[in-house]
Amino acid sequence: MNIDRREFLKKSAAISASVAVAPWLASLLANTGCSSFVSKTGLSDTEIKAILANALTRGGDFSEVYIEEVASLSFKMSESAFSTAIVGLANGTGVRTVVGERNGYAYMNGFDFSGALEAATTAAYIASADRATNVAEPKNLEAPGTVSVEIPIESVSEQQKMDLMEFADKAARNFNPHIRQVDITYYDHLKKRKIINSEGYAIENEIPLIWIVIEVLAEKNGIRHRGRCRISAHQGFEFFNQHDIAEAAETAAKEAVIMLEAKPAPSGVMPVVMHPGWGGVLIHEAVGHGLEGDLVSKGQSIYSQMLGKVVGSPLVTLIDDSAWPNARGTTGFDDEGTVGRRNVLIENGVLRGYMHDLISARKMGAQPTGNGRRESFRYYPIPRMTNTFLDNGNARPEDVVADTRKGIYIKALSGGSVDTISGQFNFAVREAYLIENGQITVPVSGATLIGKGIDVLANVDAVANDLELGVGICGKGQWVPVTSGVPTLRVAKGITVGGTA
Repeated sequence: MNIDRREFLKKSAAISASVAVAPWLASLLANTGCSSFVSKTGLSDTEIKAILANALTRGGDFSEVYIEEVASLSFKMSESAFSTAIVGLANGTGVRTVVGERNGYAYMNGFDFSGALEAATTAAYIASADRATNVAEPKNLEAPGTVSVEIPIESVSEQQKMDLMEFADKAARNFNPHIRQVDITYYDHLKKRKIINSEGYAIENEIPLIWIVIEVLAEKNGIRHRGRCRISAHQGFEFFNQHDIAEAAETAAKEAVIMLEAKPAPSGVMPVVMHPGWGGVLIHEAVGHGLEGDLVSKGQSIYSQMLGKVVGSPLVTLIDDSAWPNARGTTGFDDEGTVGRRNVLIENGVLRGYMHDLISARKMGAQPTGNGRRESFRYYPIPRMTNTFLDNGNARPEDVVADTRKGIYIKALSGGSVDTISGQFNFAVREAYLIENGQITVPVSGATLIGKGIDVLANVDAVANDLELGVGICGKGQWVPVTSGVPTLRVAKGITVGGTA
């Protein structure tokens, strides 16, 4: 619904008022914790046990009930005016039957017992075994405290959130007279999850998420460039004590303005230095997906038969850490209930492990690693990355650049593609600079990076000590929040750069 700012503020006031007069909405948005989450859904322990049993009526190794409810709020701002406000309320129940390496899955909106029983019957159709599997009594486990909250997001008024957006808008517009457009998206949600399976495992938590995207368009002499900055975390509103939204806006504006002066990028094989942070999407796409257990177990990854083998230089240690406190990829436990942990995938160049959910771990004789993730209750979990990064080295970032006589400095990547079987990748570069005689000089545009992930790992010859995580969204049939990160690093033997010069 497109409305002017004054009308929008009236609508926001109406939203706040509706919370006061509608007990069910107030209950959903209130910071009440999850101690009685299941009883709130209308599903008692006895009913959940019956659902789990119904999912095993035709056999099966185990069954699982996934319960979720999400309250979300989003604003969009363009041309210094609020254009869209969305309040989202979603809840549902998913039931899964697991037989060997197969999932039977069905879901329903809401928490109706008869509907959940029907979903369980549907999930059970993948099983046809004579053996019977008993349902154990659930034992509630304590969720880890990797997502902490000081200021609940639902305790902060819509007006405060809108004020932040206006502050960011002004910061971006005041940065430079060539700024033509500023678009800001604010999104937050509070998600409650509970997972119970037939083996007696029960765990629940409540986690907030904040996600800000700022895009700034600059124009000069008919040349345009759109800069972007994204900040996000699973955290309460204290998030903004650690993340300066005005600084984020200026970062996007700075990129937009600087790239107006960009020269056409050169082409050929050349040394590449990666900026710390979201440059890690190169590692995420070109390497990380190939280490996800479902692709590995199916032989659809270049890394399928390489466990224990050298896949990179001794400077390369690649980690997926789903226990990184409050990070965008951190959820306390995965969507199967496996508690998050730090998983070393590649250690000093040697492949040490993969990312597993329950099924890929079972298929490969491994343990689940906390990487079973799903977009929502409408999906069953599959192996996914969480917070994936190349770990720190010992070099100083300024020395990595100073020791590079000639090359290209990549600060921001855009869209790309990867073939996990061959490892071949292709990435568009959004922001890059030439390196000349050990110094970062002029900006260049129109570059692409082309190569193989395993070759990039092998040719890393310098890794600095300035690791940063960048935030994003990962798609693999389902969308999940992730972070990807690298410290400043150099691929000395080079990556093929497709340029326009």
